[in-house]
Amino acid sequence: MPIYRPAFMIPDIPCRRNTFAGTLPQEIVAAFDLLDRDDRVRVVVLTADPKAPAYCAGADISSGWDSLFTKESLKEGPQAHRDTGGKVSLAIYRCRKITVAAVNGHAVGVGFTGLTIPLDFRFAWEGTKMAAPFVRRGIAPEAASSYLLPRLIGYSRASAIFLSGSTFGPDSPLVQGLFHQILPSREEVFPAALAFAKELAENTSQTSVAWTKHLLWRGADSMEEQHILDSRAIRELGMSEDAAEGARAFKERRSIKFTDTLSQNLTSWIPWWREVDINYRKAKL
Repeated sequence: MPIYRPAFMIPDIPCRRNTFAGTLPQEIVAAFDLLDRDDRVRVVVLTADPKAPAYCAGADISSGWDSLFTKESLKEGPQAHRDTGGKVSLAIYRCRKITVAAVNGHAVGVGFTGLTIPLDFRFAWEGTKMAAPFVRRGIAPEAASSYLLPRLIGYSRASAIFLSGSTFGPDSPLVQGLFHQILPSREEVFPAALAFAKELAENTSQTSVAWTKHLLWRGADSMEEQHILDSRAIRELGMSEDAAEGARAFKERRSIKFTDTLSQNLTSWIPWWREVDINYRKAKL
């Protein structure tokens, strides 16, 4: 039976409006790493405590920026600074399961860049206020958002968000298409996201999801090269039990019962796409 549960419920810190502080980043990274490796988990939902005043109000900068850095991180090289929002974004980005953000409150700074846009699907309360106010704080966008957001909504709209630092809502033309569903009340967001997650958990193949996410985000630079990667995916998945079950269920007009798992049936998850790409380029030469 598939398992669907919140990966991590951002705790309520009323006096700080759910700021991105303390051990929260490390806990989220650990949670997504664990959920990625747990075959029982099919879909991950990230939300905030419904009683919290915000989904995430961003980093706590009440004491300035010094708290973000260590003495070692100010050096160049392997120990150079790596922002914690980026570490969280990468953990979510690398998760091979379907991920869903249930944004049931305001999302500012890393609350938007690190805890909203890296997920596969986004549900939001229509009253949510969002902002990426980095140019208004004298810093740059973090959480790898300058990579993700232009690819999700286009460079023109991403530029408008980042270069203005203005506040907007989930129904703004600036983020049109970014949210899967916008709900009229905060209380409706998580239940809607969870119902959606349950349906996907019951009717999608774990291995097919992983391959598809990989093709979407780690594809080739040309159509010809992408054709090679697509073909490899079709060959690998086409010989799987899940593919056979998909065909049987369709023919028999019954509910599907996928059984393949990442740990048992995705043995070629080692970066094979790099090897394919290298061999393709050699062949061209």
